[in-house]
Amino acid sequence: MLPSLHQSLLMVTNLTASTAFYEDVVGLETERVEEGNVEFATGDGTLVLEADFDPEVLDAFGLDEPGDDRGKGVIVALDVGTPDEVDAVCERAAKSGDVVRMEPMDVDWGRRMALLSDPDGYTIEVSASLSS
Repeated sequence: MLPSLHQSLLMVTNLTASTAFYEDVVGLETERVEEGNVEFATGDGTLVLEADFDPEVLDAFGLDEPGDDRGKGVIVALDVGTPDEVDAVCERAAKSGDVVRMEPMDVDWGRRMALLSDPDGYTIEVSASLSS
């Protein structure tokens, strides 16, 4: 059996603001809320927003603090279903004052995609197949 992606976890500075971004702008549905984290269903895996860990917890797991440039080099790609929904997500982002890094465009590999920045600077790709 091949490994499969079970969960992606993003450490965030403001759990409330990040949750609102993923719910209200991106359109994800909250699956579970616990103290310090929110989990969204994303098909076979989940996306988890985790409030920054206490330094003692980080140390116990051998992890470093994420720092100010936590989103640098990270891209989370989400299929939003249809090309029209890619456009709708970007419209919601613009109205909310969130950063649209790349406006929706059709790309050579058969998708409509756009890039957003979440409240912590993580790059979020929203895309959909053009054959949808």
